[in-house]
Amino acid sequence: MNNNGNKPDQRPDPKPRKNPQLWQSYLFWNELVEMRKKHTLRISSIEAGKSNLDAQLERDFLDHLQIDSLIKYAKKTMINYGMTIPCWEWITGIRGLKQGSLAAQLLAQIDDVEKFVTISKLWRFSGNAVIDGKAEKNQKGKCSHFNSQLKSICWLISDQFIKQQTPVYVDIYYDEKKRQRELYPEKITLNGKTIYSDAHIDNRARRKAIKIFLSHLWVTWREMENLPITKPYIQQIKGHTNIVEPV
Repeated sequence: MNNNGNKPDQRPDPKPRKNPQLWQSYLFWNELVEMRKKHTLRISSIEAGKSNLDAQLERDFLDHLQIDSLIKYAKKTMINYGMTIPCWEWITGIRGLKQGSLAAQLLAQIDDVEKFVTISKLWRFSGNAVIDGKAEKNQKGKCSHFNSQLKSICWLISDQFIKQQTPVYVDIYYDEKKRQRELYPEKITLNGKTIYSDAHIDNRARRKAIKIFLSHLWVTWREMENLPITKPYIQQIKGHTNIVEPV
């Protein structure tokens, strides 16, 4: 008990952030987007005859909240704080990221590049690490080693690279997709699971493009903050020389 007779606060101290306003505006934006999605799904369910609730009441609440206006404001605020990060101009100079929203979301999740002393640490934090030859996944009952939100954002970025045909990164994607299919011409079933399907190959190619992009972001951002740069494991330890440099 404290002096006021209340139970002591057992909650852990909040994680300190280098860019708290960026994170805070991201949280507002994300919460509003999820709220709109939830109510939009409810309206769809009502209109499909799966619920006897009132679709117009849902719309009235959303209109009264001016949800679209709030989302727009939160997005603008998030981007404005994203612009304070040293690598902002570099990242928004990439085709598919020029609008700023995905860039701000990505930087909000990473927050402080100094925490990632090697690119491998950032790869793992983003859910793009390969452990024992397999993409890392969450395991039931075990603490996750990666940020699932950041992993989702990286997936959306890979989507943009493909849709916008982003120079460098889309070429990496197509080259890796071709290489993987040549290595594994047919899908196979192993322990009841289908591998090397078109979707599996696509995932591998996307991961390769995103890992190269993240390595470029890591190098560029750390250079701008005068932080030490180390070579990737495959270059430093395994001696690979075909490394794609940041543009």
